[in-house]
Amino acid sequence: MKLKLIALFAFFSVTMAQAQHASFEASTGGFSFIPAFTSEDPHLIVNAGTTDTKRLSFHLLSTIRLENFNPRGVIFMSRYKFIDKKLKASIGVHLPAIQIDKELHVDTFFAQEVIASYPLSNKWSLGLFYLHGEGRNNDFKANFLALSTTLVEGNFNFLTQAYGLDLDSTYGVSETITYKVTKSIDFRGFANKTISNGKFNWTLGARYNL
Repeated sequence: MKLKLIALFAFFSVTMAQAQHASFEASTGGFSFIPAFTSEDPHLIVNAGTTDTKRLSFHLLSTIRLENFNPRGVIFMSRYKFIDKKLKASIGVHLPAIQIDKELHVDTFFAQEVIASYPLSNKWSLGLFYLHGEGRNNDFKANFLALSTTLVEGNFNFLTQAYGLDLDSTYGVSETITYKVTKSIDFRGFANKTISNGKFNWTLGARYNL
């Protein structure tokens, strides 16, 4: 297990060194592509990647528990933009996607995604996100679909999602509000209501963009 974690963070370090953009966020919670799965424990969220102005891009997303600085998850993503006009659409793979529990047990996943966005005006845009994930050393298997609207108003960005997951018939709505303080610093608030089970969770974070 220790060798796996050493190899993982060696790969993490190399990816960060080659990244063309990166951000670090201290948050009261974690992050998940599936809002209902967002952790309520404080985390450091790290994003890095190559520029998305080209057809092919590579990205890293990592969450680290602030309680003890142990990793919680690492995802390596590659994306290919197959439509790059007013409508933008890309396909991607998460290989690997890794989740680490508090006892340092590692679960691995393989996922595929489709992302699309279309601007309605200078302020409004529509989005679609589809994710299919399967466990490699576990029996997890799920499909996730989210439809979203994005509103940009001055220094504020409002991202509203309605989503569904074919695992335990999960569905809900979420809102992410970002306020840009400077080019490098922004604050984010996230709230999620899982309508299917009544759960409500939220996070607040401060992010630094390199």
